[in-house]
Amino acid sequence: MRHEIKEGLRYVFKHPYMRPALIFVAISNFFTNGVFALVILYAVRKLHLSPAEIGLSFSLGNAGWLVGAVTATRISARFGIGPTLVGAAALGGWGFLLIPLAPRSMAILFISVALFVFGVCAVVTNIVAISLSQAVTPDRLLGRMTASRRFAVFGVIPLGSLTAGALGSSLGLHTAIWICAIGA
Repeated sequence: MRHEIKEGLRYVFKHPYMRPALIFVAISNFFTNGVFALVILYAVRKLHLSPAEIGLSFSLGNAGWLVGAVTATRISARFGIGPTLVGAAALGGWGFLLIPLAPRSMAILFISVALFVFGVCAVVTNIVAISLSQAVTPDRLLGRMTASRRFAVFGVIPLGSLTAGALGSSLGLHTAIWICAIGA
């Protein structure tokens, strides 16, 4: 089994497409899950949103996940795989900057747009990148590639949440949300 794990990791980390994609997704997952760990607390304590307002913000913003799923194939067909990956990856985290910029009077709009932009871009990036990874990986390595990739990109999620919580406790919620949004 060690040999198979090493082979999967070696393949992913030496591949010219998968290595940068894996590094991007790991960094993105770290910081975006930091944002997600803090956003509800930030919305309550700093923006003074009610549970209903937070629910509305998330409901509107999460429509982006659906839009991304419905449009990913058309977007990549229209712009090409490389430009779609780079464009969606580059745009995805920018929406999170709206959260620490949100004034109380427009907090629902700012949070909704932040979540919507991230949702669209995250799904488009995932669909296109995973499809590309599957297309360029030899059949005998598909399981090992997938396991290696998932271990790396999902393994950082709890670390991002834990780090964001520590930053929020030590530096304050506003500063922590800025750090995570910039990192995303």
